[in-house]
Amino acid sequence: MTEGRDGQAGRGFVVPVSDDGSEWLSFDPRDSGWAVFRSKVYDAKRTWLFFRFGLDRGYDIENRFINHEPAVVYSRNKQFSSAFIEVREVRLAIPSGGAGGRALRDAPMARVEAAVNQPAYRKELLERLPGPDSTLEAFPRGQANGWWFTPSKPRMRPPLKLAVPEGRNRPDSFYESVAAAFAFMSVVSQRPAQDLAIENEVPVSTVHGWVKEARRRGFLPAGERSKGTE
Repeated sequence: MTEGRDGQAGRGFVVPVSDDGSEWLSFDPRDSGWAVFRSKVYDAKRTWLFFRFGLDRGYDIENRFINHEPAVVYSRNKQFSSAFIEVREVRLAIPSGGAGGRALRDAPMARVEAAVNQPAYRKELLERLPGPDSTLEAFPRGQANGWWFTPSKPRMRPPLKLAVPEGRNRPDSFYESVAAAFAFMSVVSQRPAQDLAIENEVPVSTVHGWVKEARRRGFLPAGERSKGTE
């Protein structure tokens, strides 16, 4: 076990990225924000791909002197519970003669952001990740890198068939379920809105309206982060 940011023992955490268990993120238990991405391409044998994640809001930052030394102090604010997760850094290691440009170009940035922002995983990761303006975290090395090889776990699959309330003034609970379903489909589908529309037997424009409102209510990240996935 290793030390987390709060001085307590860290815990490993795995987020599935594919629906069949062939792709996943395994997080550094030291709460640095680093995670290794595993797949058939990035196989932890010849080609390695790491992402460092952070929160887009939720912390106040203050410069102080502690024991007469300058320090940056982070404290949570009222936006913490509504924070979303974003990629901060990417680290790629390839074998000699490998096609580094293609491997980096094919890195599934949008899909991994959608994966970690699924409600079932985001709530846990909020407690593990650095704030929006945190300094660069050192790349994890040393004795505690067993998490690089942690296997995938079963996905927390949300209901895709939604119970749509009558009327136009629908409650937050409905848009929370829209957010969960759309975030899941954004990971496993190249056309999440269309597939969610088919699942619910509604026009795709209806799903676009649901998603827009879910974003407005703060249940999904801002649209530009998901550009091209609707």
